Amino acid sequence: MLIAAAADLLREGRMTLDIIGDGPMMPQLTAQAKALNCEAGLTFHKWVPHGEVQAILGRSHILSFPSIREFGGGVVLEAMALGVVPVIVDYAGPGELVSDATGFKVPCGSREEIISGFRTILNTLADDPDQLAPLANAAKEKVQSHFLWSCKAEQVKQVYDWCAQQTRSEKPDIFKTQLRQTSAKTA
Repeated sequence: MLIAAAADLLREGRMTLDIIGDGPMMPQLTAQAKALNCEAGLTFHKWVPHGEVQAILGRSHILSFPSIREFGGGVVLEAMALGVVPVIVDYAGPGELVSDATGFKVPCGSREEIISGFRTILNTLADDPDQLAPLANAAKEKVQSHFLWSCKAEQVKQVYDWCAQQTRSEKPDIFKTQLRQTSAKTA
């Protein structure tokens, strides 16, 4: 879906695309790129060690992730931690991790709808890349304030403390608590 969405931008030289990973679909993907005449600017890295994935991702501006099978979204958090803006399908884990302040969501729909949604966002970003900087900063901050192990430990502690109380007051709203702590640090 991503190759189809990016084909015009690749042909026009307005975008480069790095695809990382390997598997049974690789021959189909390379044939698709050739058929769409969008091989220029497109690099198939195949399998690379994790450290190299981070290096490739770190020099990218966006993570285009049109997966409808990803339930966790670890790659999305890795991108956000590096200040790489995610463009994802609004589904499962990735859809919960990305907000309008940190990236772009394409509604889950048919293959054609997802391709169209990605194409629209990619074209918008190619026309106005300056909108990426505030999103990249917000994405990085969200990872720092919510997803580091120290933050997760604090969230677990809040839930444990609430459960251990003799009289149950209002249960902790971890997201609001994290936002208040983040706002206090930046104020």
